[in-house]
Amino acid sequence: MIDLEAVHKLKVEDGDVLVVPEHTSYEDAQLLAEALQFVDPGCRAIVIRGPVEQLDVGAMNKLGWYRA
Repeated sequence: MIDLEAVHKLKVEDGDVLVVPEHTSYEDAQLLAEALQFVDPGCRAIVIRGPVEQLDVGAMNKLGWYRA
């Protein structure tokens, strides 16, 4: 299960990135993404397991993320 106290942001808006604890299972992260679509159809949010800080600029560029 996802520890909701550890989720960084609960008021989700279009374009948000949600970081859940790295021990969150892939299935639970997917359930969260599906629940977000149920609550706000068409909402574009990203669910990431684990700390974002571990990605370097090169890795983010490969994923299509670019530093502004």
